[in-house]
Amino acid sequence: MVATPYWPEVHHPNHQATHGRNGNVRYLSDRDRQKHLATFTGNMLIIPTQRRFELGILQNTAGNIIYVVDSQRNFYVGRKNLGHFHHSSFLAGGSVLGAGTIVLGAGYQILEVNNHSGHYRPGARELKRVALAISTLGGDLNQIPFRVSGAGPDVVYGNGLALLDAAI
Repeated sequence: MVATPYWPEVHHPNHQATHGRNGNVRYLSDRDRQKHLATFTGNMLIIPTQRRFELGILQNTAGNIIYVVDSQRNFYVGRKNLGHFHHSSFLAGGSVLGAGTIVLGAGYQILEVNNHSGHYRPGARELKRVALAISTLGGDLNQIPFRVSGAGPDVVYGNGLALLDAAI
């Protein structure tokens, strides 16, 4: 778990205290956060039908959506809106097990799960935790590719089981 947010600018003298609570980046309330809950079936992201339009993640949505996994392995998804909705928005900048981006194809098919988050900067260990959460929530790790980004070149795993088996 990223015990404290990996957010070096919080402790940096140039950090703007208005980032979330009083600034432009929205922090979700407990009630609003529940609207962003997602689960999985096979290699498909499952978002309750009544929430799809509100979240802007429609069946024909293709591209990147952001996610975080909280300490209870709840999986939250949303569309990044630069300057307004970021990874930190889901848990008001609080601690996460993992965070990153899901690349979606049409019909909510997961093309890739990665650890791209400038706020939390998770590593391979956190992405393994994300894979376990996806499995727990109904995802089939045999069908979902993962990409680890970090200090060196990106490493792509053809499926989540290969990621879990990797010595990282």
